[in-house]
Amino acid sequence: MSRTLYCIIFVCVLWAWLDWGGNWWNSHEDKEHRDAFEREWWKSFRKLTYADNSTFTLLPGDVQESVGALLRNGSKSLALSGNDFTKDVAGIYHGEWVADHNAQTTPFWNGTLPSGYSRPNNGATGRMTMVLHNEATDNDMTVLVRGSLTLQSTAGFSTLLDVEGLYWSHSGVAVLHGASEISAQSAVDVVSAVPSERLFTRAKAVFREAYTSLLPQRKLPEDVERDCEYHVYLQFSPGRKTLVARSVMFSPACSVSVATPSGQAIVGIRAKTYTLMVMRYAAVAALCMVALLLLLERQMRHTPTPARLARVSYHSLSMQAIVDSHVFVLHAIACTAVGRLAFLVAGAVALVVFTALLVLVMRYVAAVWRAQQSSDVSPDDCRRSLVRMYVTAYVVLVIGIVATYAYLDTQRPVPATVLATLLAVAHAYWVPQIWRNVKRNTTCGLRWDYIVGTTAIRLFFPLYVFAYADNIAFVGPAPLVWGLVALSVAQTGVLMMQDLLGPRFFVPEFLRPPAHDYHPAVSLPDEEDLERNSLSSDADAVCAVCIQPVDTTLENNDLTPSYMLTPCAHMYHTECLQQWMDIKLECPVCRARLPPL
Repeated sequence: MSRTLYCIIFVCVLWAWLDWGGNWWNSHEDKEHRDAFEREWWKSFRKLTYADNSTFTLLPGDVQESVGALLRNGSKSLALSGNDFTKDVAGIYHGEWVADHNAQTTPFWNGTLPSGYSRPNNGATGRMTMVLHNEATDNDMTVLVRGSLTLQSTAGFSTLLDVEGLYWSHSGVAVLHGASEISAQSAVDVVSAVPSERLFTRAKAVFREAYTSLLPQRKLPEDVERDCEYHVYLQFSPGRKTLVARSVMFSPACSVSVATPSGQAIVGIRAKTYTLMVMRYAAVAALCMVALLLLLERQMRHTPTPARLARVSYHSLSMQAIVDSHVFVLHAIACTAVGRLAFLVAGAVALVVFTALLVLVMRYVAAVWRAQQSSDVSPDDCRRSLVRMYVTAYVVLVIGIVATYAYLDTQRPVPATVLATLLAVAHAYWVPQIWRNVKRNTTCGLRWDYIVGTTAIRLFFPLYVFAYADNIAFVGPAPLVWGLVALSVAQTGVLMMQDLLGPRFFVPEFLRPPAHDYHPAVSLPDEEDLERNSLSSDADAVCAVCIQPVDTTLENNDLTPSYMLTPCAHMYHTECLQQWMDIKLECPVCRARLPPL
């Protein structure tokens, strides 16, 4: 036994030593390769000249003309207004774009996109979101900026680029390089893309100073995933307080230009202002969630007995839980896209939603589910069924959460028709409750303030995103959201009308499910029945609740019958059985399940 243990220890030590040695050797080789690359990079970077290395002069003529017109118009606006350009371009920008496949260049891939490359279709339009951060500033007010740029179109195209470049505050011009990942080559691409020799010299000096510390942090070009890379030219409008710019982007490799439409611009919001917007939204969303919790708590107190719980559809509650879980996921993802303070505030909102989902909604769903189980089910079977219900619910929630996060992580936009269908299905959560009312011929047992309040609160989020122009997600207005509002209002109206006019007021007679009549006409027993049951003709049924006789004579029951006959043929006083059924929907005598009143 000891020999076997020693062998195992020896093998483990040998494996650890070999693994450590392999890692050390690999890291040693990587360091040597990295040092050699940086020496060669600095050598080639110092030799860059505008005459020999400028890629701007190699751009197609129409692209050069577009960039030149863009920059000339910016300089002309500056001369006419007499204002300075902003010195701080850090912020979040959004606007429209239109794509054009350039016919004057031949892409390196000879008309066929390589695997992993993607470009927008010719004439495609979409939404642009750009985030910029200041990295460094020199004495001549040349700012090194970094950030990200997202292009999305309704046709399904989407790309996420890391951008790095320079901004000159004296002219309002910015030149950026966009790629799937920033590498050490990005500085060379930015310097080579500037539109003039003077800016070329200035850009080279700024990057030479900045990359003294930044170059060791940059990935090697061979370690970066390749995709269509873009030269990005921005001309900012004059004004120190505003962030408004027009842009022209061109990908030499993919032969496509992307520009802001004529007469339009991308509009930016400074980082501090955006953080305040996120905090205001988070505060309002948190209040909505607190209101939702209060409404749910009041509704739970409104249905304390199994009979009242049986009127509530647990399918409706489960659909609401799924909607709330996806709201939680979207807030959690938003936390990773905003600043640190906004991260904490938005995270608090997500935590409130998650608490509402796990603690209250699922507990209410379980209570409703128990109340609707048959009384002849054993406790063990009921417990196993409840566990299965919980597991199924959470599996569905987890699958939805993972699928949502995975899809959003791809940065691909959801087609408008698909998004409208998903939102409509998600907000049709009152349909199961309406159908349950019709099937059982009962009112829903839900408070009106709960119905109206929860519907309005759950509409807040899609209305904020798709109807409010200045939302924090920079999503443009979508008229289809008003169809979602109409659907929710219609469901709420039907539920209220069922309380006022009856659960089946809109269902034709021939389509209505059969309902049990608790007040049938009771005929007097004939002589054969009396002899067979040894009953006298004046014998009355006895109510098992109050142990008093039940009068079934018609002359005393012409207006309001004082008796009720169950499907299992047991007779009770109307008042007694109604009070009993408020607590249990089962016969007091034989424990058979009773249909609702």
